[in-house]
Order: sequence, then C-alpha cells, then structure tokens
Amino acid sequence: MPAIHRHVFLGEGRFNPETLGQFDDAVSAAIADEECQILLLAGEGKNFSQGLDLEYLMASGDKQFPELCMRVLVRLLDAPIPVVSVMTGHAFGLGAMIALASDYRVMREDRGFFCLPEVDLNMTLTVRMNELVCSKLSPMAIRAALLTGERLTATRALELDVVDAVADLEALEAKALEIAAPMMGKNRRSLAGLKRGFNQPIIELIESDASDTPIVSPDYP
Repeated sequence: MPAIHRHVFLGEGRFNPETLGQFDDAVSAAIADEECQILLLAGEGKNFSQGLDLEYLMASGDKQFPELCMRVLVRLLDAPIPVVSVMTGHAFGLGAMIALASDYRVMREDRGFFCLPEVDLNMTLTVRMNELVCSKLSPMAIRAALLTGERLTATRALELDVVDAVADLEALEAKALEIAAPMMGKNRRSLAGLKRGFNQPIIELIESDASDTPIVSPDYP
C-alpha cells in the first residue's frame, strides 16, 4: 500500500482561522513526508465542506480571511504529490474551490451537491477565486455552476467534467486511489514543477499583491 495522508473536514467543514490552520498543517505534513504518495481530502457525514464560516466572518469583520484561504489552496496546485478531493457530501463555495484546486475529484453518487452559490447570495467572487474557478471549469460548467448557482448532483457534475468519477460512499476512497494511481510515485520535484507550470496563472495571481476585493459589477438593481 502507498503511504497515504488523509485530512477530514469535520462537521460542516466550515473554515475559520482554527480549521484553516488545521488544513494548512495537514498539507504541510503531507508535503514534508518524503514517503507520502497521495493526500486525500474528505468530509464527514453529509458534507465535504460547506465553505467559509460566515458566523466567524460576520462577527470578526475579517476581510483578509478569504485571501488567507486562497493562499492555502494554492499549495495544492503545486504539491509534489497528487491531491484528491473525496467528496463525501456537499461541496459549497470554498469547499467547491478546494475540490477544483485538487488534482482529482471523486463524488459520492447518492448524496451531496457541488455548488457555487454566489449568484443567489447576491455576491461576486474575489479576483483570486474567480481565476481558480474559471481556469478549472469548462464554459458549460461555469454557466451551470457559477452563473445559475445550480446545485450539481454527482451525475450532473460528472456530465460537466467537474468531477472525475462517482461511487457509493463505501467505495469512494478506493475509487480515489484508483484514478490517482497514474500520478502516484512520480519524482516529487518534477511533479511539483510540472503542476506549478500548468497552474502558473492561478498561482501567480494568488501569490501576488493584487487586491482580493470582490470583482465590481455594474450597479444594476
């Protein structure tokens, strides 16, 4: 068996400074372990990750926190090992973006949605989030997931190439290992460099000093 690192987003998988730190630590541990061949990200119960902890954001007024989240996500884009989102349930907002930043995505076939709900929340994406989403989704998937806020079932997500495979809950991790097998065991330095080259526009924007404020939209009613 390959050396596997796993990180589980607990509860609803919402991100605040504590849970983001735990996620960052898990990524660091997987990268630091020279024997590690794959990092599996999963949720628990009916969730994968419900995204940002809105209670924390409203109470703290921390406008920089979404940027910090994106700086952790960028580490997935050039990790020296394959990263697989094992989507055990709902992936909303930042949770969906974690899946998009992963190398592979497998989704539970009988429960959970992939959703970018901003259009129904009267919100737009930050410039960094927008770059990630638009670089990883096809035009058809962008129209469905981003511009209409459609809650994509596993079947629909597979149809739109948002995910690589679907399986029942018990078979989800095995499916993740199966589809990631061709990338496992590669030279870590080479893989990291190739991934960084492939994802360079996203990585450079996230790592830049560009404003992470929401994209300004026309003042329509």
